[in-house]
Amino acid sequence: MLRNYFKTAWRNLWRHKTFSAINIFGLSLGIASALLIIFHVKEELSYDRGFVKSDRIFRVTQEGLGDDTRHWAATSPPLAFSLQQQFPEIKTTARFYRPYPNQVLSYTPLKGEVKRFEETGGFFADSGAASMFDIPFTRGNPENALSGTDAIVISEEMAKKYFADEDPMGKTIVDDQGKVSLRVTGVFKSYSFNTHLRFDYLLSMPTILHYQDRASLENRTWNAFYTYVLINKNSSKQQLEARLPDFTAKYFAKPGEADRTSDADTRLNLQPISSIHLHSKLEKEMYANSDIAYVYIFSIAALFILLIAAVNFINISTAQAFNRMKEIGLRKVIGGTRWQLIKQFLGESLLITLLATVLAVILFRWSLPFYNNLTSQHLRFGQIFTLANIGFLLLLVLVIGLLSGFYPAWFVANFNPISSLKGKKVTGSSVNTVRKSLIVFQFVVSVFMIFSTLIIYRQMRYFHEKDLGFDKEQLIAVTMYENMWQHYPALLNDIRKNKSIADYAVASTLPGQRFSMQHFAPLSADPDADLGSRAMWGDERLLPTLGVPLVAGRNFFPQFPEIKKPEFIVNEAAVKALQLKDPIGKRFVLDRDTGEVVGIMKDFNFASLHSAIEPMVIQYNPYRANYLLLKVRPDQFRQTLQFLESDIKLLSPASVFSYTFIDEKLNRLYESENRMSTVFKVFAGFALFISCLGLLGLSAYSARIRIKEVGIRKLLGASISNVTLLLSRDFLKLVLLATLIAWPLGWWAMSYWLNGFAYHIGIGAGVFVISGMLAFLVGLLTVSSQAVKAAVGNPVDSLRSE
Repeated sequence: MLRNYFKTAWRNLWRHKTFSAINIFGLSLGIASALLIIFHVKEELSYDRGFVKSDRIFRVTQEGLGDDTRHWAATSPPLAFSLQQQFPEIKTTARFYRPYPNQVLSYTPLKGEVKRFEETGGFFADSGAASMFDIPFTRGNPENALSGTDAIVISEEMAKKYFADEDPMGKTIVDDQGKVSLRVTGVFKSYSFNTHLRFDYLLSMPTILHYQDRASLENRTWNAFYTYVLINKNSSKQQLEARLPDFTAKYFAKPGEADRTSDADTRLNLQPISSIHLHSKLEKEMYANSDIAYVYIFSIAALFILLIAAVNFINISTAQAFNRMKEIGLRKVIGGTRWQLIKQFLGESLLITLLATVLAVILFRWSLPFYNNLTSQHLRFGQIFTLANIGFLLLLVLVIGLLSGFYPAWFVANFNPISSLKGKKVTGSSVNTVRKSLIVFQFVVSVFMIFSTLIIYRQMRYFHEKDLGFDKEQLIAVTMYENMWQHYPALLNDIRKNKSIADYAVASTLPGQRFSMQHFAPLSADPDADLGSRAMWGDERLLPTLGVPLVAGRNFFPQFPEIKKPEFIVNEAAVKALQLKDPIGKRFVLDRDTGEVVGIMKDFNFASLHSAIEPMVIQYNPYRANYLLLKVRPDQFRQTLQFLESDIKLLSPASVFSYTFIDEKLNRLYESENRMSTVFKVFAGFALFISCLGLLGLSAYSARIRIKEVGIRKLLGASISNVTLLLSRDFLKLVLLATLIAWPLGWWAMSYWLNGFAYHIGIGAGVFVISGMLAFLVGLLTVSSQAVKAAVGNPVDSLRSE
């Protein structure tokens, strides 16, 4: 019996090649798309779960409770020591601190030229980090590699870059900026799993004394260190958090307030490391994180695409069932039971699903490089061949096969045997209603995804085209390392002579980077008042180079090389936030400097458009600048870069020439959204394509069963356009209905998404029109292709068998 079922299923597939191909290919495309998304989601959810002690490791974050409610990912340097002393529940603490700006490291072989590189992926780290985070050392002792002064542990890739085939252990790498010799005490390999902790080298924490004074390292309000705690096995996060308020009050207490209780203006939180990648967008994050919202979006997209593919299967299977009515009737007459027929058709469904899954795995393998390039993921085909994933695939085959085949099987099993043997349809059957409902569902999903894709695309374009309040075009930023400042006057003299450079300035921070948060207040204000502002340091050419106008006051007076009088320029947001009525000429304090506000600049978006413009102050101090900003004349980039590289190497041979384009840097702020937009466009296209495959199959079937009707109408004088409209209108009504349902759903979902941005587009009527027209045109082309084919056929051929 099973062999008979298999033969019957195979013969039926082979006899109806077109419908079988549509079924199998549509289902395989849906499964392949879902596999890509599911593996993507698994990668996103796996961050930091590879650490052996991940369930007991927490990052300590700091949240303001007063006027300044910022939530910081970084905390003060001494916090880790105080936590370790006060809480026996904490087994180990570990801190990371990023050197700023980037370091230039070099190695000079005994025989050979110096190897010098700019390094951006380093941190100072406590010795406890090695055991807490299971750093996979390949050389050196993890217990003491980060204990001594002037110690550095490096990745295998970095060891290869500096030392080639030499043994790096004990070798000396020099920090050219700090003039510090660093001894290699360990080599580690990269983590085999995803983690928010990404570093190429680690410097021992005692080495930080070459870079920071002890007063800074004892400052309890300087949020610069990433603090992690490992709690004991018999302790819990809830126990520790319950005792944190009293500790926080004492830790941040000012002189004379040591006895106050837990009414502090600051709260410390314990953040599980497994939640950082998807749930954390705090102030001063170690790196930009992803968003759990995108995991939800991709998961729903995978489910919808699978459902669309399954709907195709159901619709085409039920349509094809009418071609097998006599077979079904005969089986019933000779004793076939309803359960046997259900098993037969479920078996055929599982066979088709299995074939589609095999093809889907092939498509998955073929599309991986393309998908990894789109999403910056690192999915590997070998990941699919784990016991869990193979089990998942088999479960997917079973679930899709049973769910997709159940309704057709149940529908077929209920055929009346007498009507089946006559080839007569049951007029009261609900199959048409179900089929139409499923078509509507398919196109609701497709139109929804098209609508969403259009909104995401327009928002991304808005990000890139919005006037930020400064001129970002033709701006190059060259990193100014310490040894370059010795030759700065000579470099400026050469820049002034270069006709390719329209303007120049120096700046501490670039638009698109994180700006330092500093205490900024009038000299007469309460010194304990929590008044903060984003801070930037530069020279008198900074605002003209950026193209930022002044709305009041004047620009800085040039004071280089000797700064005698600190001066500040504030933006309009600072005037409003600090309630400054007439700040020009008034004395203010920024960090430890007291100076005069000389001007008010127009607001400009120096950060991501995710957030509104914050208060900002610029202080005149070229010596705190890290970048040389250059406004280059159009079409002169190559010549300018060649000039700068040769000039800097000539003036400062020990420097590394490093530059970035400001417009590209700003575009990188939206990498996550850009990737989502691209991926969503691809899968929206797949959803529409799969829906059209089903519509193609059903319209072809509809044209086939009405072929005699078409022949009679043509003999009676019906034109090709009349016949085409007759065969197409029912399907196009369904597409129109789906569009009307999808529009409000798309508007609601995209309005919610757009509200997450401080600056966003409006959802205009154009998006509704374009998404509806696109779906309708694609549906029209799909259906009319089969309708026209039937309409132009010879009516004699269609009536010959009558």
